[in-house]
Amino acid sequence: MDAPLDYDVVVIGGGAAGTAAALALSRYTRLRVALVERRLFEDFRAGESVSASLLSLLDYLGVPRAALAGAQLPTYSHAAAWGSGALVMRETIFSSQGNTLQLDRRRYDTILLDQAARAGVALYRPAEVVQLAHGEAWRLQLLVGGKALDLSARYLVDCSGKSALVVKKRGRPVHTEDGLVALYGYYDLGAPTFLPQQTLVETTEHGWYYVTPLPGDKVAVAFITDTDILKRLALNEADNWRAQGLATPHVGRIMARLPAPAAMRHYAIHSRVASLPDSENWTAAGDAAVCFDPISSMGIGQAVSAGIHAARVAEATLLGDTSMARQYNRSLFDNFETYLHMRQGYYAAEQRWPDAPFWQRRSKRQTR
Repeated sequence: MDAPLDYDVVVIGGGAAGTAAALALSRYTRLRVALVERRLFEDFRAGESVSASLLSLLDYLGVPRAALAGAQLPTYSHAAAWGSGALVMRETIFSSQGNTLQLDRRRYDTILLDQAARAGVALYRPAEVVQLAHGEAWRLQLLVGGKALDLSARYLVDCSGKSALVVKKRGRPVHTEDGLVALYGYYDLGAPTFLPQQTLVETTEHGWYYVTPLPGDKVAVAFITDTDILKRLALNEADNWRAQGLATPHVGRIMARLPAPAAMRHYAIHSRVASLPDSENWTAAGDAAVCFDPISSMGIGQAVSAGIHAARVAEATLLGDTSMARQYNRSLFDNFETYLHMRQGYYAAEQRWPDAPFWQRRSKRQTR
């Protein structure tokens, strides 16, 4: 058997958090870094909306802004019918953070992976982790192009998304707050979009809709609800999906002009936070560590920031300092607690369906 390829840090997962962690380690340390990603990003990917403040984080990671050309689209206003049927507009020009950016996640994530490789990160993609053994050094067996490949790592960063590969492997406690899901319809207009460059949010009895234009004359329509409600309404069926959308005053006017969706995708987006170790040779970032309701707008930007912090934790731990890991882990729970209070405020603003299960469940915090 061939000797394993040795690295100081292996990052599992090449999404927003994983590429940030790998880039930070490569740019600011002399550690040997590898990144393992199982997909080629050929499918649609959710998490398209982000504040323009993301750009300063990408500057820190050494990603040229020109590299993202074509992968992002600015939106200049937000429209929301939340708490009443009236549509309220907010211009982003008056925001201290500037315009919101809508991302083509397939292109965006691929660009960041390419930037990581250019920065010296060893990139294994598509690669499946088939075996994972914890010890003084982690041992990983990958399946790359049908062939087994062994790696070793002094430290792991779990950025494997909601699958939380290492979190589960190590049996870490995870607190889950809700059963939220998002059902997306992706539409390819094939011509310049008729939509203004703005996002739209609209509540219904069973949840809320989110509509946004995307780069390349595409549109995403998402319905955010709970798993049991999604099943009861059978929204995975195209006719039910369209009928439910057409029944809304504002989203319905848009859906009436859309073609058949190019794809429908179902994503679990449960609010949850993992308890991470203070003194083991691994940590987690992104959805593997903490996941937020999209109404909070704590998605990609939060993941990139967490990836950068996880990189600092990895370097400090390898130097024998576990204090940064303790601070990072505490910050995850503090941020999650702040988020829950903020989320409760958002949902409390909608009082039109007090007896509907979706809104009733969010009328007060669950007890832990």
